[in-house]
Amino acid sequence: DRIDIIGQRRRFYKIRTSNGATGWVDGRQLLSTEDMDDLKTLAERAAKAPSQGRATAFEPLNVHSAPNRQAPSFFQISPDAQADVIAHERHPRVPFDSPEFIPAPPIRPARKKAGKQDLPPPPSPKAPAPPQNWVELSARPTPTQPVPPPATPKSAAPAAAPSSDSPMDDWTLIRSAKGQTGWVLTRMLLMTIPDEVAQYAERARISAYFNIGSISDHGENKPVWLWATLSQAGAPNDFDNLRIFTWSTRRHHYETSFIERGLKGYLPLRVYSGSDPKTAAGFRVEILDKNGTRMERDYALNNFRARVIVRREPQPAARWYVAPVRKRPTIRLAEDDEPTEPDTGRKGLLDTIKDRLRR
Repeated sequence: DRIDIIGQRRRFYKIRTSNGATGWVDGRQLLSTEDMDDLKTLAERAAKAPSQGRATAFEPLNVHSAPNRQAPSFFQISPDAQADVIAHERHPRVPFDSPEFIPAPPIRPARKKAGKQDLPPPPSPKAPAPPQNWVELSARPTPTQPVPPPATPKSAAPAAAPSSDSPMDDWTLIRSAKGQTGWVLTRMLLMTIPDEVAQYAERARISAYFNIGSISDHGENKPVWLWATLSQAGAPNDFDNLRIFTWSTRRHHYETSFIERGLKGYLPLRVYSGSDPKTAAGFRVEILDKNGTRMERDYALNNFRARVIVRREPQPAARWYVAPVRKRPTIRLAEDDEPTEPDTGRKGLLDTIKDRLRR
């Protein structure tokens, strides 16, 4: 909904809706026209991106317009709804830079007082002469026995150096069933892979998962799963483990047919279908090799076992979120113009005193 801003007090704005209702709202919950354009662009880009699996939440979860806890939240994920996972990113936990909807107070240049001229500063005094024994003062001091430092009490521990790095948060870009796109905290999401497979995560975070086929067991089709997990919290990469789970018709439980550990991989993970659209023919991942360069690997599937067939340099991909640079609008007046006070919805102290003196 579009609103009119008619006043401001600190970070709260007085607004008027289309039906004439007025009230005060937190400025962090307002979106500017540029923010709305960025959200539409993000939704159009995410609509073309492949899904990395579906996720849900234990309770209603706010979806933010930016990967920041204080960013505006424009819709929620209910516990009975699911959303597509598009990407994961890490961002510092910093205060949200909200837009300024009312220009800052005008800046008027200082006026020169009449009858006064700018005089040059007085000349600097003459430098003092060196002392008479300057040669003795410049000589090396005689070596003396070093004085031991004062004893430090055992109870006093050395102070730790303050860390300049701000804490980081893991954020996930999601796409709802209606096409809305936004950011949520990764730890608040639950990937909707069956529990009989999710139990093998071993406390690792499931970054992406795919259904790449099925196996029939006495008339019941059991899906085959490919997933990517991250075992090290706070790592700059998206996953470090690739694994394929197949259903054992003899033991009637899931077994591992392919596993690769120690990777430094990045999403998106793309799965390609073969002649049968329900069965995958291979998948593609982007990893960081031992030399520190990014490479793209194509895996071919044979009886749900994977092997590398192609290695190539990947195309550079842009990040999903870049913090915008806010322009703070200010008004500059000429020397003869009088400043106009913004309508803040409340009189200042000087105006109140003038009104009382008039009465």
